[in-house]
Amino acid sequence: MRKYTLKPTALYLIGGTLFVLAAAATVLARIYLVSFEILMYSLMGIFWTAAVLFGLILLPMYFRRTVIYVSSGEITVHTGMFFLRREHMKMSAVQYITKASLPLSSFSGFNFIVVRALGGNLILPFLSDFDAEEISSTIRGEITKRR
Repeated sequence: MRKYTLKPTALYLIGGTLFVLAAAATVLARIYLVSFEILMYSLMGIFWTAAVLFGLILLPMYFRRTVIYVSSGEITVHTGMFFLRREHMKMSAVQYITKASLPLSSFSGFNFIVVRALGGNLILPFLSDFDAEEISSTIRGEITKRR
């Protein structure tokens, strides 16, 4: 059984993007809502509270608690922020897999594997390029071994 964790570069990019969006929203609120001062400051507070809540608390908690286990018998994803959720899929039930990668995914960690089975699917998110290739080859090997 091999253990995989999420790539932290994806966390840094998502968190940085959240703070850039909060800064852009603050600038736009400052430009267009200067005559509505109470509304302007309320929106700025909401933008920055959401950015801090997601960027510094919830997303790091999600990345820290998500673990993927792949063995010859099953695939398991342990995830969750407040409640731990476990998703299991038997390797014998897997029909096919799809690997989705964004541009610069070897740097950013935006590699996703969708494992499809009869009646359900399992998403393996934010993998490094090496881990995504290793998981894909392992699962494809198990599929071809069955046939």
